[in-house]
Amino acid sequence: MLYSLDGYHALITREELDPAHVEAMLRLRKRLFVDHCGWLLTTVGDVERDQFDCWYTEHCLLFSGVELVGGFRAIRTDYPYLSKSIFPQLAQRRFPSRRDAWEISRFGVLPGAAKASAARVNYALMFRFAELRGAAALVAMADLTYERFLARMDIHTHRYGPPQLIGNDRFGRPLTALAGEIPLDIAGNPGLTKFLDLGRQLEIHDATHVLGRSSIPA
Repeated sequence: MLYSLDGYHALITREELDPAHVEAMLRLRKRLFVDHCGWLLTTVGDVERDQFDCWYTEHCLLFSGVELVGGFRAIRTDYPYLSKSIFPQLAQRRFPSRRDAWEISRFGVLPGAAKASAARVNYALMFRFAELRGAAALVAMADLTYERFLARMDIHTHRYGPPQLIGNDRFGRPLTALAGEIPLDIAGNPGLTKFLDLGRQLEIHDATHVLGRSSIPA
């Protein structure tokens, strides 16, 4: 096992199914991305949300015991999604628009003593989510920190273009990001195996699945 899963468990849901848990995730996003990271995002009170928090968005929540510590949102790329809609300049090729590619955004865990462990479990949850959805690729825009972390974990990524300055945070610091994807073919990306093994051991309640299939319509 890569990391102990003692106390960790996860929930996959949509807002219409579980508005209370999704609101908790939106509050965590405000604490993490706005208050801690300084991103200039739309907030209402103590929540952060945008136009991509909608009926087809799946929210993945990671808990340590009863505490929500992290997670991410996932959108199938045949629907409108963040990186393609807001940051098209980051790609020198077409962003994908297909059922077997999912965009991951608002990915992170709260800072704290268990951050390193929680971050790796959150990656395991992400790859397990992809496996449950039959995804062939995960799409994201991210800073270079994430790309370097994945490289250290022997996870291969494909850039859609070079890193670019996309603005500044509320402290005036420049924000640089790139867009790309993680191919999910084990033969071509063997580093995925250890995360998938961990994710398969993680207790996950998937509220969006009906009879073994995602309830998002075609």
